[in-house]
Amino acid sequence: MTGTWHFNELHPGDKTREPIQGEFFSTDAIQNPAEALVREGIQNSLDAKRNGELVRVRIYISGVEGSLPADKHNKYFEGSWEHFKAERNGLKDVPLPTENCPFLVYEDFGTTGLQGDIYQWHETTGVKNSFFYFFRAEGRSGKSELDRGRWGVGKYVFPRSSRVSSFLGVTARADDGKRLLMGQAVLKTHHVAEKHYSPDGYLGILSGNGLMLPIESSDFIKTSFQDFKLKRNTDPGLSIIVPWYDLDINDIMLAEAVIRGYFYSILAGELIVTIATPAKETILEKATLLATIETHYPQLGQELSSLIELTKWALSVRMSGVDVLNISPLEKAAEWRKDLIPDTLLLQMRQKLEAGDRIAVRVPVSVKEKGKEPKQSFFDVFLVRNGGDENERPFFIREGIIVSDIRSPRTRGIQSIVIADDKPLATFLGDSENPAHTQWQKDGSNFKGKYVHGPALLNFVIKSVTSIIQIMNEDRQEEDKTILTDIFSLPPQDEEDLSKTQIKESSQQEGKKNTVPKPPKPPKPSNKPKFKVQKIGGGFSVTKGDCEISLPMVLDIKVAYDVRKGNPINKYNEEDFNLNQVPVSIVPLGVEIKEVKANHMIIYVVQTDFSLMVSGFDEHRDLYVKVVEKEYDSD
Repeated sequence: MTGTWHFNELHPGDKTREPIQGEFFSTDAIQNPAEALVREGIQNSLDAKRNGELVRVRIYISGVEGSLPADKHNKYFEGSWEHFKAERNGLKDVPLPTENCPFLVYEDFGTTGLQGDIYQWHETTGVKNSFFYFFRAEGRSGKSELDRGRWGVGKYVFPRSSRVSSFLGVTARADDGKRLLMGQAVLKTHHVAEKHYSPDGYLGILSGNGLMLPIESSDFIKTSFQDFKLKRNTDPGLSIIVPWYDLDINDIMLAEAVIRGYFYSILAGELIVTIATPAKETILEKATLLATIETHYPQLGQELSSLIELTKWALSVRMSGVDVLNISPLEKAAEWRKDLIPDTLLLQMRQKLEAGDRIAVRVPVSVKEKGKEPKQSFFDVFLVRNGGDENERPFFIREGIIVSDIRSPRTRGIQSIVIADDKPLATFLGDSENPAHTQWQKDGSNFKGKYVHGPALLNFVIKSVTSIIQIMNEDRQEEDKTILTDIFSLPPQDEEDLSKTQIKESSQQEGKKNTVPKPPKPPKPSNKPKFKVQKIGGGFSVTKGDCEISLPMVLDIKVAYDVRKGNPINKYNEEDFNLNQVPVSIVPLGVEIKEVKANHMIIYVVQTDFSLMVSGFDEHRDLYVKVVEKEYDSD
């Protein structure tokens, strides 16, 4: 049997649904559909790795020139077109059945394939069934805490990339050797000929009890291999076919997404990725990765070459061992203190930093899930002073995944990597990730309330690089004021300003008696600010600080949306906003606005109790604000 598409009719009491799982991948940190597809697909492949195997991924795009003609693709969409053409089904730009079908193929090798009982239709505690969770579960994952994924929505990157919001899955199973084919569509609740249908449609064989079963016909599956250029054969793994894929996705975009998201796994020898079209093939592997980037993707190479070199060094150093810091007291929340770094090691680190040498340290931590015994774990920090003057954030890598949107404090002229792949901490961090695996969030449903001192440990990891640098810069005769950023950013509410980081002196230093009294130090100038910059809904405010001011006070204000790398002010885009145009609104109180243009304004504070409210910005993007006091010019 070749199978047909089937959608279930709605019954009284059924909920009208408009699935939004694909929107989990519409974030600033994921730039395009190719990046979402690559990040989620490869993560799932790494989780499905067979013991002792190297994971190999192949992504093929047909382009228009390699499209499947209608006489060949119609057999895969029998029974679907009336649903694809239904009103208000969520689809836009639906192809005609007579159109050629450009397609994208994602295949993995060295994996288990979708294993488990194909007749299972509900979740069963203690039963692992990747076939069930892939095709029949929504927002549920059969993965354990040892896996990279958590949310059970990663598969939706595939229909999200299709004009008919559908995909076909062909799996070869490692346990029983079977090859199975099944399709899935994710529309909205819709109606066809006065009948109302649920969003989910399936290609397969309809059983007597209404359960859709996969196609096992060897001839039909063999034909699908030929039509869609699959390389599966009998090798265990999963092949996913995305029909009428988004033609904005090209091979360069896919390759760059692989490099950005998984350069670490490739360099670690855990992953090889092939990007193919009808005309060419690009292989991204450990031995030739940097050369491939520099030859074919020079702009990306310029951005990542030094980071890749640091990563290669980090991998080699991890094999030989790295210096280990002291661990925070187990009974207390983790916090950065000077005594976490042994004195001898601290001196060595300072010398290396000055000389431009690379630094590698291992940070021990204790992870305690509520109601369970604490587990000892660690993460590794690698950094080097690169001589640049850009404000950079560390790269955070959790079990081979680049977690690309961690809003850690910035460092100037420092390149750094934080690697967390020891299971207790990696599980802890994975629980805090959003569905797109781009952020660590203390309020996520998989994380909040699960761990003892969980937010403190999360903050400890996020601020590790800047805290280590701050400790290295303490007590020096000439403080290096260029190494920590001096630009004030308005990050999420839970991120404290770097200046509030508590670096406590070692308890070993306390209680020491000095036989020769030191002369009293001159009083330090007040640290109280003259003004405060705070986040408000859709913008920011500048208000009176805790220190007396002389009037008039001149404030120079520059604004931009935050960026992953570099100085946001320098990368301001006029298309983002203009302070002089709607929807931006400026409400002054006790100030005179002297100049406003693009992302820059100058104000004169003329009353002691003043405020400036600026709103109308995109609330889904982080705002970056720099406020500097200027000398008053009476002219």
